[in-house]
Amino acid sequence: MKIMATLARVDWILILTFLALSAFGLVILAGITASSPAEAMESELVRRQALWVGIGFAILALAAIVDYRWLRHLSVVAYVATLGLLGAVLRFGVAAGGAQRWLVLGTQSIQPSEFAKIVVIVTLAHQLARKNDGEDDEPRSWLDLLWAAIHVGVPAVLVLAQPDLGTALVFGAILFCELYMVGFSPWRLLAVLGSGAAATWGALVANLRFGIDVPFLRPHMVNRLVSFIDPAADPTGAGYQLQQSIIAIGSGRLTGNGLFRGSSAPLSYLPEQQTDFVFSALAEQTGFVGTSLLLILFLVMFLRMLTAAANTEDEFGAAIVSGAVGLLFFHVLVNVGMTVGLMPVTGLPLPFISYGRSAFIADMVAVGLVINVGLRGERTPVAGMRRSYVGK
Repeated sequence: MKIMATLARVDWILILTFLALSAFGLVILAGITASSPAEAMESELVRRQALWVGIGFAILALAAIVDYRWLRHLSVVAYVATLGLLGAVLRFGVAAGGAQRWLVLGTQSIQPSEFAKIVVIVTLAHQLARKNDGEDDEPRSWLDLLWAAIHVGVPAVLVLAQPDLGTALVFGAILFCELYMVGFSPWRLLAVLGSGAAATWGALVANLRFGIDVPFLRPHMVNRLVSFIDPAADPTGAGYQLQQSIIAIGSGRLTGNGLFRGSSAPLSYLPEQQTDFVFSALAEQTGFVGTSLLLILFLVMFLRMLTAAANTEDEFGAAIVSGAVGLLFFHVLVNVGMTVGLMPVTGLPLPFISYGRSAFIADMVAVGLVINVGLRGERTPVAGMRRSYVGK
């Protein structure tokens, strides 16, 4: 009876949505890497991704089964270990594509920054929740915000030094969502967000207009920001990816050219079509219908995750869920946005769709933690949280 009661509390809609997204990713990867279904069955990339889908689901189940509240006891150790790994990347990491982001362990390579996002989600939730357990309804202060920003800022700076601007910005999204969930005034958060945007714009102007060397602002980052503002400024260089992406998306029209029939992917007109620009390849092969279906699946996933946050009285659990939402939503927003020219090209993968190992496993853990909170949280609206602080 206890097992049946537990199974009844599992968010099967969220699990089915995740499975649909993973299947979507495998189908599109097959369409990108092969010219026929038979050839797709022999594709090494498809086989590897299918293997990681299976392993990822097992990891998701583990993340959902182990009581998430025990993670509070590991927060300090996990945070320090994460900083150590990020520091090791800068000293011993393997460089590729102009960035040093990977550690080689035997025959395998891992990207610690992907798992650092999960650790920050949990450890930041622990820091924010421990002062507000019980009946403490004191409004959050600027000092609380400062400590939270430092907590997230240290790993973010280490990631930015790799350099990896996109992942560093993800930490900001996690911070924003968790701060809002535990009761920080949205006006304060918007002020901080505006200050960050102004500082970024100021750094770009200082570099381009006055030639000032800004720390962590590498030449390729500047080129990407410039190509975002004016894609035609360097059509064969920094703006090439965006222009080819828009061409691929436009060629898909309503229903697409069909799987295995995309022109950009086989001829390599569109770089990184299996990772960063997988959405462009999807649009080319399945058109508006396919991309709409994908975005609907993501919408369902986010709604189910937010439901889990709203239905728990545990502030630690609600903060974890909001951090997971921030992580995945920011990835979707930036990845899709950059393919159509609404966001700068930052190299963030599309969750569950882009080919990759470390990012895929990290996304699985995030979803597993959300299911975990949904299993163990009380099925009543959150009390003494977010809404109590709005406007303070």
